[in-house]
Amino acid sequence: MVTRPQLISAMLSIDNIDDNIYRSEGPHIGGIFGVNRLFGGYIAGQVYEAVRIYKNKIKDENVIFSMHYNFVSAGDPRKLIDIKIEKVGNVYTADVYHENKKIGLAHIKTDSKFLRKIPFPSDVPGLLSLPNMERQIENQLSTKQRKDFELFLKHVVFDIRPLYMLSGPASGEHRVVYYARLTPECIDIIREDGGMVAVVALSDFMVLQSVQNAINKAGLRMSTGASLHHKIHFHQERVEAIQWFLVETRTEIATGNKAKIFGEVFDSNKECVMSFIQEAYVVPKEVEPENSKL
Repeated sequence: MVTRPQLISAMLSIDNIDDNIYRSEGPHIGGIFGVNRLFGGYIAGQVYEAVRIYKNKIKDENVIFSMHYNFVSAGDPRKLIDIKIEKVGNVYTADVYHENKKIGLAHIKTDSKFLRKIPFPSDVPGLLSLPNMERQIENQLSTKQRKDFELFLKHVVFDIRPLYMLSGPASGEHRVVYYARLTPECIDIIREDGGMVAVVALSDFMVLQSVQNAINKAGLRMSTGASLHHKIHFHQERVEAIQWFLVETRTEIATGNKAKIFGEVFDSNKECVMSFIQEAYVVPKEVEPENSKL
């Protein structure tokens, strides 16, 4: 059994094994669709951290402005992760490997300033007014779904306080809004300058939920899903890890096997830390009637 502090420590433990190559030995975090499939937000966070370390090493004084991560192939949380970084002008490229197999490619841009911040959503109540995740899933999920979700929550490094999770604020609005923080036992592991790694991971955490809600509303169910392209814009350089963040995602386009998801992450001061757009691959199929196996 791997503990949450071990997972966070591994996410921040990136060894510089060559001039421009960084390695993470794990243990890595599995995804919601399977413990043997690497959580995409985890590797995106590691790529951000590796580029940040390399940028400081070569004394690049610009800020990290954006990151575009392509999920080339499903990762395996049981294998070593190598990240090879190259710089051309104000762009860093990061190739991500398991041994000789490429699983990801990222382009990270730097600039002298950030984009203008997105305003905090006006219809979001305070954190303390919301019930915790366990209480919400007890009322909204079937027994099997609840057991699966409870098992998942035991292995993630975030506490969640949902506002809109399984349904949106209005009919036809496929929007997911929740508060999240690193679990208390993980806080001592995070370095003072490591908070943004956790926020990058949050940008890909449960990001397909709004798509799943849209598919469910159409009378189908999502049999599988995967992140394809994940574009992040950073709106500040540093963030404290010891706080609750507000995550908002919404699906505005879903057609065939593709979906486009928009989202933002805000800190406890209601300041936008990052905004993101993700293209995802989804496989919907018709819901079988309850008596189909009789």
